[in-house]
Amino acid sequence: MVCRGNHQKPSKWSGRTRGTTLQQLVKGSELAEGMQIGDWNTTPCLLLSTELMGQGGIVINTLGSPGEAPLPLRVPGTPGNADETIKDTSGIPYTDAIRIPARHGRRARNADGFQVGEDALPWFGRLLARTGAAGLTAFAGGGRSTAQYLTTHQGRDHYDVPTFAAASSSHDAEITVGGRRFVGTDHVFRMETVRIEAFSGMDASLYGLIEDGHVEAYRQAAYELRSALPDAEAPGKWSGPISFHDDGTVMALSILPVRRRNRP
Repeated sequence: MVCRGNHQKPSKWSGRTRGTTLQQLVKGSELAEGMQIGDWNTTPCLLLSTELMGQGGIVINTLGSPGEAPLPLRVPGTPGNADETIKDTSGIPYTDAIRIPARHGRRARNADGFQVGEDALPWFGRLLARTGAAGLTAFAGGGRSTAQYLTTHQGRDHYDVPTFAAASSSHDAEITVGGRRFVGTDHVFRMETVRIEAFSGMDASLYGLIEDGHVEAYRQAAYELRSALPDAEAPGKWSGPISFHDDGTVMALSILPVRRRNRP
């Protein structure tokens, strides 16, 4: 997905804002064409250009390209599933890597860009699943739980170190909402004199699966748990806006009591 936007002042005498939007969509299309999954021109994409028009409101322009690039089905417990560690590689080639077939009277040719070929789709599917698991544990302050899913090129060494609350997210917080326990990390920040606590985490049972290296089991459990997740109105001790996602993650904000200090 490519997202771009602008906040120019609309004018009835010129099409500057519209021209900027079109250029953004053109540039986004060029970037999207540089990543092909499977055969050429079978990768679906969605481009957005958002115009902030002040008193004129918000306009969202979209440009979509249909396509099907299905990844091979993985079977838990068999070779090639996402629970297996991925060996580090030098990366996908770029120069003349995209093969464009003959069309409209033009001969087949190669172009610069990234293309995941048919033979690499099983690897790519595992990579996406494991990188997604790393993102979930990082969201919950996972530290070394995150490192196990990354390759060296993805920054494994950054997470494979002891974590300290003063320097990074620490997985040492939890909340209970609607009878479900969520574990993760929290931070406190200020907006002028208001102190706000922000909690980010996951359903405890789902986090436990990822922490133990069970990516495939997590994906199945998360799918089955979607209807059981509480909603924002669920009773609990947390007071403030709260948002749940289908992958089992939660983000919650709460305004802390005012702490008055004596001026020196």
